[in-house]
Amino acid sequence: MNIKPIAVGLVFCVGMGLALKSWLLGIMFGIIFYVALNEAEKKKQI
Repeated sequence: MNIKPIAVGLVFCVGMGLALKSWLLGIMFGIIFYVALNEAEKKKQI
């Protein structure tokens, strides 16, 4: 299990939550960013 996408997604989630003053939007953006990074990592491995 690669920890990098999880860490970046979590940092992005907290950062967006603080910047937008909306934790729900921050979590949504964090999940989207995590999924995008995870897909990019999978494509690199193939």
